[in-house]
Amino acid sequence: MSIGMIAGASVNIAAGAAIGAAALAGARVPASLRCTTLPNVGLVYFDFNPTEITISRSAVAPTTPSAKNRGGTQTQQKVKPTTINLGEVIFEGRDTKWRCDTLLQWLNPDAGVFGMVMAAFNMNLTTQPPELTFQWGPPVVGFMYTVTLQSVKIKYERFMSTGIPVRAKVGLTMNEVPSLLGTMPQNPTSGGLVGRRAHTVGHSDTLQSIATANYGDPGAWRRIAEVNGIEDPARVRPGQTVYLPNPDELSEGSTR
Repeated sequence: MSIGMIAGASVNIAAGAAIGAAALAGARVPASLRCTTLPNVGLVYFDFNPTEITISRSAVAPTTPSAKNRGGTQTQQKVKPTTINLGEVIFEGRDTKWRCDTLLQWLNPDAGVFGMVMAAFNMNLTTQPPELTFQWGPPVVGFMYTVTLQSVKIKYERFMSTGIPVRAKVGLTMNEVPSLLGTMPQNPTSGGLVGRRAHTVGHSDTLQSIATANYGDPGAWRRIAEVNGIEDPARVRPGQTVYLPNPDELSEGSTR
């Protein structure tokens, strides 16, 4: 876990608390998406708060128990990631296109000025969409989720005579990322298994140290990453919940 990522998470939590306090005090705080980690730092606010938010989550029931589970142990049930849809978000003003471009950049995190600078210095570029915070109102009683963008649909509706768009309707589809910010119980996006234990990542934890402590095998980190849908182990952060596969699951994936 890099110092920059920890700092970004701390800034995000502080910002969420401040926004929530302002909303509870009666201030008009618009719904927004924000990113607090480099190279994708940014804020996209909504001129008109959403009139409808659709949240969906589904589970895939097991077909038939495996041979290992016929002896009375629990069967598998995978849970798909929670999806959050905002059907119509309105942007107005001369910064309309800038906000729309920021959303598109978050789908392609290596694009834009920061990506060009990093590439020029041969720095490692991100391969996954950045984690964002969708917030409207206070945490828990309002909406505050860590998400990644899945799709963005933009319809520009009004333009200045110079060609600058000044109004757009935007549709967003987001996948929730398990975090302390969310208000919905969440299994890892790759699907949870009933009976898996949860582990809260500490400041000094790595997937290798977690694997060693729980299985006595540092190579089991690959299986932990697989069942949690973690493609970049360096992005595991303090406070994140990872689910530990049962010992008999270790043989189902590679630990080398």
